[in-house]
Amino acid sequence: MSQSHSDESASTTDELHFGQVPEKDRVPLKQKLAYGFGLSADHYAQFGISRLALPFFNILLGVSPAVVSTALAISRGWDAITDPLVGSISDNSKNPKGRRKPFLFWGSILTGLFFPIVWLAPKSMDESAIFVYLMIVFPLFYTFYSLMSVPYESLGMELTPNYKERTSIFTTRNYINEVATLAIPFLFYFANLSVFSDPITGVRIVSIGVGAMIIIAGVTCSRICQERYHSVAQHQATESLLKSARSLARNTPLVMIVSSISIFLFAISSVQALDMYVHIYYIYGGDKSAGALLDGVIKTVPIVFGLLGTFTVQKLSRKYDKHHLLLGSIAIMFFAKLGLYVTYYPGQVLLTFATKPFLAFGMSSFWVLVISMRADVADWDEFRFGRRREGMIAALTNWMVKASITLAIAASGYLLEFATGFDVEKGAQSMETLERMKLIYVALPSIAIAITFIIMMKYPLSQKKMAEIRSELERRREAV
Repeated sequence: MSQSHSDESASTTDELHFGQVPEKDRVPLKQKLAYGFGLSADHYAQFGISRLALPFFNILLGVSPAVVSTALAISRGWDAITDPLVGSISDNSKNPKGRRKPFLFWGSILTGLFFPIVWLAPKSMDESAIFVYLMIVFPLFYTFYSLMSVPYESLGMELTPNYKERTSIFTTRNYINEVATLAIPFLFYFANLSVFSDPITGVRIVSIGVGAMIIIAGVTCSRICQERYHSVAQHQATESLLKSARSLARNTPLVMIVSSISIFLFAISSVQALDMYVHIYYIYGGDKSAGALLDGVIKTVPIVFGLLGTFTVQKLSRKYDKHHLLLGSIAIMFFAKLGLYVTYYPGQVLLTFATKPFLAFGMSSFWVLVISMRADVADWDEFRFGRRREGMIAALTNWMVKASITLAIAASGYLLEFATGFDVEKGAQSMETLERMKLIYVALPSIAIAITFIIMMKYPLSQKKMAEIRSELERRREAV
């Protein structure tokens, strides 16, 4: 065994037994902060659409929620092509500036510039014309979003080869994101402020600010972060998209991670579109301004508990395996979601906050851990199949994430219109409609979160296993 390999094995042993992160594996704080800020570009783009689509086109323009949901669902199906395509092109790129950073740079600019265009449909257009409009702007927007989001997620898997440092990267990312995305729940509230001539104009002006945020965050990340695996990947032969996809389907830990993320997001997004409706019509009896304000506040006040969840994971991950901590965070979210059924009542505004701290704690913990675990899966993929394919791993994850969100938005639109009997023209809704809305609001995410827990119980990549994998990889090729 060579001296260099002996040193690598010693550092891996130190990390495993003493929780140490070798200096060579550490990511500078500047890069961690820049990468964390980059998530704001992704979230303002993705959740900006999901937060504004139904309120803008349904409440303000009077378009059926089922029509809006259908347009979104069909448009997100386009990601089945664009995400894997971007991932494959990025993985096979020989650009001397990197496999990820050039795509992230230009993708952020295009996404940010196009975001305001989504909201330019005039109120005079009939429902059929607006549907056609949406079928043009949504696919274009999500094409640009793929160019940004897939390389961004790939980059996060390449910042360090260290099991513990990966968790540190994503805890830092969570700290930054919790603060940087504070405005997202308030977007529709901002659009309703009296400073604007009307809410439609408000949405259009607010969207310009969202677009600017996307550009600033994405470009900053692309300029500061470094790709650690770039030199290793330069020696890989080009691999076709289909061949890469087939082998990734045999990556069992990846399938478990992607399934968990997808089901979890379906759980959250299935009711996210209903959040504002529940707050406006169930809690406030149809008062749009008060309900929109509550909707924003109720997602902002628990931020301290989200930060506490991130801090707790940061400390506990030095001693415990990630997947054990992940199961704990999922359990917390499950009981917090069930608790909504006994804390939501008409007019009882303060009571709606009761379970939010626990939900925020569990959710922030979940995201830190599951994304850090996905980076570990990229090492397992190289160990098993001999290639660095962070782009395709990110593409598969992103596509499943978007599919889950799309299905959730589509389901929420149909559930709102057909399962609850909601009719925006009536203003105040019947108690029967409101109770159905509340049941759906609680039941769907609770069931999905329970399924996620069952999936992750059998996750195989422990800290010890990852140390063995890294040692073998660095025996085969250069350390990074």
